[in-house]
Amino acid sequence: MEALLEGYLSDLAEYMPGVIAKGAAFKAQYGNPTVYPLGPPTVSTTQITVDLALNQPTRITRTVMDLSLQRFFADRVFTSAGGVTGGAVVYDVVVANDLYTNRDIGRVSPGAEFPLVTSLRRAPQVAQVEKWGGKFFITVEARDRNDVAVFTRQVRQLANTIVRKINQRAIGILDAAVTANNRLAVGNNWQSVVTSGASASNATLWPARDFARLAMIADQEELGIVYDLIIMNPQEFFQLATIYGNALNQLIDSLGLDIFVTNRCPAGSIYAVAEGQAGQMRIEQPLQTETWYEEETQRFWTQSSVRPVMFIDNPHAVMKITGLAG
Repeated sequence: MEALLEGYLSDLAEYMPGVIAKGAAFKAQYGNPTVYPLGPPTVSTTQITVDLALNQPTRITRTVMDLSLQRFFADRVFTSAGGVTGGAVVYDVVVANDLYTNRDIGRVSPGAEFPLVTSLRRAPQVAQVEKWGGKFFITVEARDRNDVAVFTRQVRQLANTIVRKINQRAIGILDAAVTANNRLAVGNNWQSVVTSGASASNATLWPARDFARLAMIADQEELGIVYDLIIMNPQEFFQLATIYGNALNQLIDSLGLDIFVTNRCPAGSIYAVAEGQAGQMRIEQPLQTETWYEEETQRFWTQSSVRPVMFIDNPHAVMKITGLAG
């Protein structure tokens, strides 16, 4: 994430020299200069002014979407299944006995009656739409002086905050499904693995066993689930890379795994997901931006929001392994 933001700032510095300095080191943090802008405007023939952006809110929305695209993982956990009407979605949850009937079939003699097979009817679940958003303002002075640095920084921060919240909610929904459906297992302590020497850990203590265990659980449940997406904290990825070194890619490829590293995942745990099969993410209102002018305070407001709903309808497509950090 830091590298992406540095690249974004570098691009801004290239096209707006004098506004953002490449490689600038900030040793102190201050609030945005919302009342008195930092300094006089700079002139560039390719520069997009704050005034233009405020008059074109769809352009701001596009900026938010571009900045957030590469750090978003909720759409990999949940499949997109259309829109929402009425502010909620009614859905059924897959349970283990959906694969077979409650009663077994029987051998039938000629002319005899066939045995009755039955199944259970599940109670439907309801997931409600949630609205998330935020706003910020730019003063008339900042607009008149074309303080692009402040405006672009606040757009970027709003984008990052929206993405963080949606990813946090995705993890929260995964956790709720794990708890409600007992999809939790305790794994090895990756921190204590010794890779060589007389005290080297045996194969049963290495992370590969945890990944192999996931495949075993999926096969035993006979639901056609393949755990192919692993969500983990940077701490676990660091330990994984330390243990396997150059062989890490070989391990991942041999198991058919894709690893997504994010701070939203709690340290010491990983989530194994069958990508796009665990649940659904529906959008009642896609990312939307409004702008307006407040005469009393002479401020231009920018506000972005989104109304999603996420839910797990196949909890067998999710497993959480804890205890990886002792």
